Amino acid sequence: MDMIILASLLIFTLLIFSGVPIALGFLGATVFVAVTKDYDPDFLLPAGFAAFNSVTLLTLPFFIAVGYLVTAGSVASRLINLADAVFGRVRGGLGIVAIVVSCVFGAISGAAASSVIAIGTTMIPQMEKQGYPRGYSAALISSAAVLATMIPPSLAMIMFAFVTGQSVAACFLATVGPAIVLATLFSLLNVIMVRRMPGVVSPKPMSFKGIATDLRDRTKPAIGAIMLPVVILGGIYGGIMTPTEAAAVAVFYVIFLSLVVYRDMSLKQMVIALRASVASTGTMIVMTFFAALLGRLYTMEQVPNQVSDVLLSLSSDPLVLLLLINLLLIITGMVMDELSAILLVTPLLFPVVLQLGVHPIQFAAIIGTNLGMGMMTPPMAGIMYVGARVGRVTIDKMIGTSMILILFGSIPVILLVTFWPPLSLALPQLLGVVR
Repeated sequence: MDMIILASLLIFTLLIFSGVPIALGFLGATVFVAVTKDYDPDFLLPAGFAAFNSVTLLTLPFFIAVGYLVTAGSVASRLINLADAVFGRVRGGLGIVAIVVSCVFGAISGAAASSVIAIGTTMIPQMEKQGYPRGYSAALISSAAVLATMIPPSLAMIMFAFVTGQSVAACFLATVGPAIVLATLFSLLNVIMVRRMPGVVSPKPMSFKGIATDLRDRTKPAIGAIMLPVVILGGIYGGIMTPTEAAAVAVFYVIFLSLVVYRDMSLKQMVIALRASVASTGTMIVMTFFAALLGRLYTMEQVPNQVSDVLLSLSSDPLVLLLLINLLLIITGMVMDELSAILLVTPLLFPVVLQLGVHPIQFAAIIGTNLGMGMMTPPMAGIMYVGARVGRVTIDKMIGTSMILILFGSIPVILLVTFWPPLSLALPQLLGVVR
């Protein structure tokens, strides 16, 4: 591979590890390649502006706003109470509640960090009262937050669709099957681990009548929150709305729900949440702009072809190559957030996986599961640090639980997604969004 290209990737990596914002990391690599290769800035800048000429990209700011608005209100606590009515009576049930609510919360916000904050602040104190070690609770909720990036509407899948030109609806569905399998494995592992915690108790005895009563009492307060993913996904797959329109409707729905129906969010809180979402959107726009410039340079230098040649020179066995791609994605997910990682690695690896015969929508699921695992993998483990702050624990008290969930939960799912295409393709094909 061209030494200048390798140097640009090294510069990007060094900037990230030195604490420079990721957007400026893209800029640093771009400036280095442009100067050393003598590219005219007038040639590059239109590529950055052209990247924003996309309806798909417009979806992201709306769902980011939804995530902040939901976190500011009581939607998460209402969903937790409802899930607790079903699972709270079994030993270790609160752990299952955290996992299930992470899936539902993902269908609302699509962001892992928002899931940890909204669910962790409510659930970790409850789990501690029932005897769960605080480090275990923080690790479980942080790991389960990865499910929020896999259940549609997923911000990661929106970005993947934007980069590759695939259908947003198809990319949304690609990670549903893997998410269900991962949630099931996490729940089973939680039950097994809780058996070794003698201090964990169930607050109420098992009773089907009690479950029915709790469901009846808790469903009504949570019905508005439950309807939010129905509105979003039903609108998209019912052909009523595009993903962008559904995202915009979701923003107004959450505002109406929180201000008028639940009355748990003041106008001041709403303004603060929207202001925070605008700041996050601005960061994303700057990052996408510089990533588009770097992508234009890499395309002109035929970097995707160079990456393909390097991988094929290592092995001609598709099995080995797919394992190497998975390893690269996990490492990438460890050092940066999923949106930045998709902007960096997807254009480089997409031609390679197509050459290996991998379906583009299956690759979306491979990207989603690998980057999700990277976020919870030490030593970087970005989402674990969020969980540690929310749970007020140190990372060393979370690593043991996280590694068990990674080894016996995430890795099996990654292998299934990579080598069993129906797991990611069956649902999109069933609904007719993929041939």
